[in-house]
Amino acid sequence: MIDELDEALHDLYPVPGEDAGALRRVRTRVLAEIEERPADRRRRWPRLPLAVAAVLVAVAVVAMALRGSAPPVAMVEVAQTLNTAADAQTLALDGPIPAGSYRYIATHSLHAAYNPGVAGLFGTREETWVPADPSAQWFLLRTDTGERTRLLGTDEQVKGSGLDARSSPERLSGRCGNFYPAAGDPCAAPGNWQSPTAAFLAELPRDPRRLYDRLRTDTKGHGQDRDQEVLVYVTDALRSGLIPADLRAALYRALTYLPTLEISERRVTLDGRAGTALGITAAGKQQEIVIDPVTGAFIGERKRLTEDQDGVPAGTVVGSSTVRYAIVGKPWQRPAS
Repeated sequence: MIDELDEALHDLYPVPGEDAGALRRVRTRVLAEIEERPADRRRRWPRLPLAVAAVLVAVAVVAMALRGSAPPVAMVEVAQTLNTAADAQTLALDGPIPAGSYRYIATHSLHAAYNPGVAGLFGTREETWVPADPSAQWFLLRTDTGERTRLLGTDEQVKGSGLDARSSPERLSGRCGNFYPAAGDPCAAPGNWQSPTAAFLAELPRDPRRLYDRLRTDTKGHGQDRDQEVLVYVTDALRSGLIPADLRAALYRALTYLPTLEISERRVTLDGRAGTALGITAAGKQQEIVIDPVTGAFIGERKRLTEDQDGVPAGTVVGSSTVRYAIVGKPWQRPAS
């Protein structure tokens, strides 16, 4: 059926001649969309003549656009961007941390806080020092940056609500990165997408389709939109700074299966670093991941309202974060630049 399918897709969207892989990538995303359909509808497809099936797939592409999934041109652009980033990460070498040194991970975040009639964005920075031996002692410094952006209400109202109160720096340490250990071995935690351990990362599949299926399973029942929640989980993992290059590449390729993922901004700057934003709009907000399309480096994330919420107008950025990495010689030390 593939020849007929490609012909039908090409009629709908002529693929640029300079990108021989574009048709393959859009076909992959279309077939992934079809696989999400109820099983009783999918079972009828193999019994159809090839040409008819191809036409039906082409019609499915149009239906996807009508019901909010990315149209063919957007599918190709998303696949091109993510596959290029994945290729770059495949070539990246994650050098080992020298004995006695630490991986330095700095996350700068702006997050929204609300009280009746007032809302604002507030800045924090989390710096983590991960030892060469991950079972040794980790260190964390959490700092209020003092950044304040009023989103709703007057300055006096924000101040009166207590939202702008400064918090003191917090220093924590713990074996295996477990900064709040309960009873038992702090290194025995199984890990998850938000707090990945070496064991958790090792058992994740590197095949993009299997990894996508795993994300679908782990996000089931979470969030307000199933596609958006997959993007959130991938972003959570990448933000940790602990994902090896082969898995970073596989995660980018897994995202090509998301039918509603689109390029939301071709050039966006977060913390002075420019990248491409890919986002999913649902449940009144747009969740975005920002990557360097050339190097494949994960820059950060951004969340914007697409509907008015609690008096804050649509279009407002209500959260963002960026991540930087380095190798340093000891805990609490920052890189030179």
